[in-house]
Amino acid sequence: MIVCSCNVLSCRQIKGTIAPDGSGPRTAGEAYDCLGCSPDCGRCAREVRSLLVEARAACASQCHSCASHDVECAVHVSVGLMMAGIEENDDRVAA
Repeated sequence: MIVCSCNVLSCRQIKGTIAPDGSGPRTAGEAYDCLGCSPDCGRCAREVRSLLVEARAACASQCHSCASHDVECAVHVSVGLMMAGIEENDDRVAA
């Protein structure tokens, strides 16, 4: 279900900003930062906060169906890909 019409963000994407250990954004603004966007009209902020609390609670209770176990924070994925590219380039330079 789309939660934010301005940025076309789904429940799954919002919940995906919470790591399996329950860490992650605590506010709607932090969740938007993690997803690489920013709030526009703000009408979804209450729902986003609610989804973050729900995802964190599901992780705390070790629920294996929690969507956050299937989706990583976009920032973490981007940094991982960037670091992989840097390491690959470092190997080429060293050779």
